[in-house]
Amino acid sequence: MNLAGKERNRQLVTVGIGTVLALVMGAVLIAGFRLATQMRANITALQTASVLQTYPAAMSQQFNTLRDRLESRAYAGQALTDLKATVQRFESELDKLSTSGYVQSAELDQALLLWHQYTPVVNPVVQFAGQPYVDSDDAGSSFSKEGRAYYADVKRAQLFATDNQKGLQAQLAAVATQLQKSASDAASRLRALLSAGVFAAVILAVAAAFLQVQRARHERAAQEAQEQTRDILKTVREGFFLLDADYRIGSVWSEALQRMFSRNDFAGLQFEDLLKNLVPPTTLATAMKYIKLLWGDRAHENLMKSINPLGQLEITMDNGHGGKETRYLQFDFHRVMGPKGIKHVLCAVGDITSSVLLAKELQESQENANAQLDMMLGMMHVDPLQLTSFLDSTETGLQLINAILKEPARNDGEFRKKLNGLFRELHSIKGESSALNLMSIAHRVHALEDMVSDLKKKAELSGNDFLPMVLKLDELLAHLRGVREMASRLTTLKDTVPPAAAAESNAPAARPKAVASADRPAGKSGEDLSPTLHALAERLAKDHHKRFKLTMTGLSEVPTSYISTVKDCVIQMLRNSAVHGIEASEVRRAQTKDDVGVVRVDFRKSGDGFELVFEDDGAGISPDQLKAAAVRKQILTEEEASGMDTRAAMALIFRPGFSTQEEVSMDAGRGVGMDVVARSVYALGGKIGVSTNPGKFTRFKIVLPAAESANAAVAV
Repeated sequence: MNLAGKERNRQLVTVGIGTVLALVMGAVLIAGFRLATQMRANITALQTASVLQTYPAAMSQQFNTLRDRLESRAYAGQALTDLKATVQRFESELDKLSTSGYVQSAELDQALLLWHQYTPVVNPVVQFAGQPYVDSDDAGSSFSKEGRAYYADVKRAQLFATDNQKGLQAQLAAVATQLQKSASDAASRLRALLSAGVFAAVILAVAAAFLQVQRARHERAAQEAQEQTRDILKTVREGFFLLDADYRIGSVWSEALQRMFSRNDFAGLQFEDLLKNLVPPTTLATAMKYIKLLWGDRAHENLMKSINPLGQLEITMDNGHGGKETRYLQFDFHRVMGPKGIKHVLCAVGDITSSVLLAKELQESQENANAQLDMMLGMMHVDPLQLTSFLDSTETGLQLINAILKEPARNDGEFRKKLNGLFRELHSIKGESSALNLMSIAHRVHALEDMVSDLKKKAELSGNDFLPMVLKLDELLAHLRGVREMASRLTTLKDTVPPAAAAESNAPAARPKAVASADRPAGKSGEDLSPTLHALAERLAKDHHKRFKLTMTGLSEVPTSYISTVKDCVIQMLRNSAVHGIEASEVRRAQTKDDVGVVRVDFRKSGDGFELVFEDDGAGISPDQLKAAAVRKQILTEEEASGMDTRAAMALIFRPGFSTQEEVSMDAGRGVGMDVVARSVYALGGKIGVSTNPGKFTRFKIVLPAAESANAAVAV
């Protein structure tokens, strides 16, 4: 039997004993009351009988007195009056005694019978109303005729009373004796009854006291158990509470809930209200559906645990300093069964923020380790000179970013100007690192871009907003030093390869490179862009689930001073083609195009300068879509967009912050890429143009001046 059943039995026994005690005491009181009433009546009757015993002698004496008064011819009126009063009182008291019902005896009957014999003798005397005397001058006072008869009645009555006085007294004494015995018996019964009642009361009181002691002991045990429960609920790190059938929280919960939810009004709170402002509406709706399923009789508990949508719940809470913090809570539900089915649902809430963050840390560490491994494998396929050039240019770019961050700014406009400069430099570094498949660097730069993007969305900027970027920049510089160290170790490793093996492995590559160098005009760079761009194209096709072929001609003719610009421009336009231009295979198939798209890059000499043509046979550019995106991003108003011609609409793609991509990814969505391309071309004194046929192709044409003219323009 459980504790609740034992406590219920104890309560029933206590109530039973109390009921028996009440019944016994009631019965004793009722019987005692009846006995006391009988005793009172007996005592009253005894008093009456005792008084009645004096009346026969009194009446006999009064008859003697009346006879004497009559014989002496004295006034007899007062004696008659006293006799009448005595007879009336005797008759009244005797009648009361006989009709009370408390005296049932032969003696009383004999006394009544004897008094009935008195009546015909006494009545003529007490009922006399005439004049017993007549007065005459000769004889004085003498009996009248009726006086003589009256005297005879008095004499007869006096003699009858004298003869029967003792008999009547004896009968009345016997009645008194009987009444006294009856009263004594009643008193004995009352004493016995009271003694039995007291004894029963003592027994029941002892039993009640024993049960009270037991109850007090159990109450102390229950109180100690409650205190222990409170201590447990106060100490445990998990939050515990009960849900009733109306999905309301019970009146008992652990204090950990206050720390988790920063509130203390849990009693009677709806479970839905507990989570309403902490989770998205869709998550809340799913959670409430799950809670309702828990109350189903057919729900399998193990199955319900496997589909628990609150196994790892991410909530956003106030951190107490005006900001927000993210916590991770784990809800676990157990059904509490009662005799009639599900009684409550026990909910256990654990704060697993540390575990989740640790798991994320471990995952990030694993990803970083994998990224470093991938980076090392990728670096092994990158030309050491090209890698060194990238690291040098990236370090220079990061130093420029650091310088931009250190530039003093006093108002919001100056801060936003700094953001634009940061965006362009970061985007250029990310593009080149992606092209070299150095994704660990690209991802870190992408995170910095996210921070810049978030700052651009703020209504007002201050110097403190840039402090987190400084920390991220330091992390990136440290990572770059690690990459440089790894590159140095790889170079050292390659240098330690035996000469024969090195000659065997490097001989095929050395000859083309020499030919390329011999074929390259004077002033041309020894850097071959083709492997880098092919690797970038393969990654873009894989990441964006596209299929296209990259063909490049003339890149070996790029002058050294144009290498960086041409590379940045081609990288950015190649990313644009992969994201915006080349369609998915099924789309191309529906448009009667080849499944595999074509991206063509052509660099050639043109007149006194150079010409770079980038073309893809993708979706083309729709001016209407450009204007719609500009209106959507609030770059233009609807009136400005409707009045814009095709040429002006096409120029939007070079506008800072403009992109038709809604979501930001590693390769698009910032609205920076084509802005960087245009600025780089204009910085060299070149021109850029775009032509397109929606659904057919997009072609970018960049015209660069002669290298000497470009150098002069930069110097100026």
